[in-house]
Amino acid sequence: MEPSSHEVIVREAYTAQYSDPIALRRGDAVQVQRADAEFTEWLWCLGPDEKEGWVHHSFLSQSSGRAVAICDYSAKELTVAVGERGRMIRVLDG
Repeated sequence: MEPSSHEVIVREAYTAQYSDPIALRRGDAVQVQRADAEFTEWLWCLGPDEKEGWVHHSFLSQSSGRAVAICDYSAKELTVAVGERGRMIRVLDG
């Protein structure tokens, strides 16, 4: 998970789907419930505040059962329009 400073341009509009996503602080305990069938590096987790959501395995101490967040994480999505610019700060699995 190397930091990056590549600029990106939105090619397809997207509207955020989750208004109150899972967010973790380093050291939070989470319950890993299942891996995604297609993208197995993404895990459906239950956080300490009872919020659920997808968490990339690289943010957790393990990929099953009770895990601990090894760094801060937020599943917050962005609503974007075609042509908007942004900055890619991290690439996960490619």
